[in-house]
Amino acid sequence: GHDHDAEIVVFEPHGGKDWKVVNVDTTIKPGILRAKEMGLVQSHTSDLIFTMEPQFAGQELYDEDNKGRFLALFRHPVDRALSMFFYLGTATWERTYRPEWANMTVLDWANLDHAEQDYMVHKLTGKKFGDKVDETDLIIAKELVRQRFIVGLMGEMNESI
Repeated sequence: GHDHDAEIVVFEPHGGKDWKVVNVDTTIKPGILRAKEMGLVQSHTSDLIFTMEPQFAGQELYDEDNKGRFLALFRHPVDRALSMFFYLGTATWERTYRPEWANMTVLDWANLDHAEQDYMVHKLTGKKFGDKVDETDLIIAKELVRQRFIVGLMGEMNESI
């Protein structure tokens, strides 16, 4: 693979398709650090960077000369939580697979003490899950979205893309 490349390489994994990828994985923190070390943003080889770590990627990859914007498709938190419940009750390949959820009703699951709280506030402020977030964190997250994000809604996918 390309995980040992020392420089940014652009390639077409699906020859003949009208899209290309680069040889870094920006969905995880080690990949973001590798992208930074390799100068991904400064190389101007990517129009889009996908990540599950927006705060970390923004902090590590971009600078005053190379600014980016985030494109986010937000999902209603209840829809997201329900989807996670159904998915993790069946996704045996996931590290977070929860076999005990497979035969549980949504009502039983909702009454468990497992709920994620303030998922997006944690993600956008870079706080670890389990750490307390407060109103100041919410204000910071909202301001970040207002200033840096192009926002779409999963429930309005056609309009959002």
